[in-house]
Amino acid sequence: MQRRKLDIVVMLLVSIALLSASAWGEEENYLTRDEVTVIKKKLVAIFTALGDAPKGYGKEDENYNLPTRFYKDRSSGKINPIQASASQRFGVGAEKKMKKSEKELGDYYRKKMLEAQARNDMEEMTRLSQEMQMKAGQAGLEQMEAERAEPVHIDVSLNSNPSQTIDPDNVVFERPGVIALHFREGDEDKARIEVYFDPVSLKDTKTLSIVDLKMPEGGVKNKTTVLNATIRMSGPADIVEAWAKKIDTKGVLTQIDVGR
Repeated sequence: MQRRKLDIVVMLLVSIALLSASAWGEEENYLTRDEVTVIKKKLVAIFTALGDAPKGYGKEDENYNLPTRFYKDRSSGKINPIQASASQRFGVGAEKKMKKSEKELGDYYRKKMLEAQARNDMEEMTRLSQEMQMKAGQAGLEQMEAERAEPVHIDVSLNSNPSQTIDPDNVVFERPGVIALHFREGDEDKARIEVYFDPVSLKDTKTLSIVDLKMPEGGVKNKTTVLNATIRMSGPADIVEAWAKKIDTKGVLTQIDVGR
């Protein structure tokens, strides 16, 4: 009798385990490669909308955090909006710039020195030598300044759910579907600019006191639906604010799916 009870308990436990595994398997819904490609193309398009980096800055690093799974809302059967993000870092590229300027400087004065030597013009050769030393010193100072320059970090996120109070004094710019806010970050000369894009939640930013990019209840119909985007730019205050103002906001908004 005890043996039979034990067998029944074991069978029940196995059944529960199998049901749990089955339920978990239903939740593990994977995106296809093409669907992931759709999301990445949207991120790439948003980076393109940023335009060219400020003078002297070059891209040093780039990373993508792409989704691989999607989950369904059990009550509605629709899909919970998937999230994705990407980042880029821009630096001044001091070493590469210095090597190029050193080569150009050396080539110029080498040519001039040879011309003066051919004329046996010792006075000109002395002048050129002194001038070259002075220019080399200036180039060294420029390199030191470039090395001290702070990099710019850019983060792009899709389908995030930020909630941020709008301080009127911190509004950098706003237009239908878009608002940019300025935040002090550490030192006075550093800042973070956050630009929010949502044609529905931010339809009329003038009436809002808070950025609240809410997700629709019950989910969305399509796996690759993008409801909002956020761009965060951190670095020297004058650099990031000027760069943010040049963003092609219409280009970013075209990556957002209005039909929900």
